Amino acid sequence: MNSVKESGPEKVLIIEDHPIVTESLFRLVSESFENVTCIHASTGTKGLAYLNSNHFDIVLLDINLPDISGIDFCLQAKARLPELKILAVTSLAQRHIIEKSFESGMDGFVLKTSDINDIKKGIEEVLAGNKYIGKGVQELISNRPSNGSSEPVITRREVEILKLIADGLTNQEIGEKLFISTSTVDSHRKNLLIKFDAKNTAALVKMAMDRGVI
Repeated sequence: MNSVKESGPEKVLIIEDHPIVTESLFRLVSESFENVTCIHASTGTKGLAYLNSNHFDIVLLDINLPDISGIDFCLQAKARLPELKILAVTSLAQRHIIEKSFESGMDGFVLKTSDINDIKKGIEEVLAGNKYIGKGVQELISNRPSNGSSEPVITRREVEILKLIADGLTNQEIGEKLFISTSTVDSHRKNLLIKFDAKNTAALVKMAMDRGVI
């Protein structure tokens, strides 16, 4: 990365629940821009609370959060602060999620697997008032199924979890059955709600059954 710092944001809100990713974003921002202050929130709810009494030049937002989704955060934040700049920085590389993010008012979308310069460029472009689509994101948007379907892509593990949810098992019971943590189950559940654009678990199960997923 270029060692010469450039003008950029003065105050950045990072909404991310993984400490390692948070630390990496803090370092990226502080090493890339002069005189910048970073504030961190581990949940969408805490992020919204920070917006009540603080001005931020840009929000770096994960989509998969412990409480509300990044998409819900964006909808609520933009309703209150339409000029707020929001850049998604996420590992959810799904066309459906990318489209829902931009529909919610997101200004840019980059993948956590992208390089530092791509994320930095995303910050600069969004601050300049432009929409930014990170490396590899355009390909995901353009990669529509040959039959024209807009159905979300569901992994084998997600199908397993959907079936167990439909059977009425709790997150803890599903975790014990699949030998994964309760938080991992909850993360999968939230991802599925986003992918199906479902308001709650009951709607998720119904939609999955109607579409023949389970």
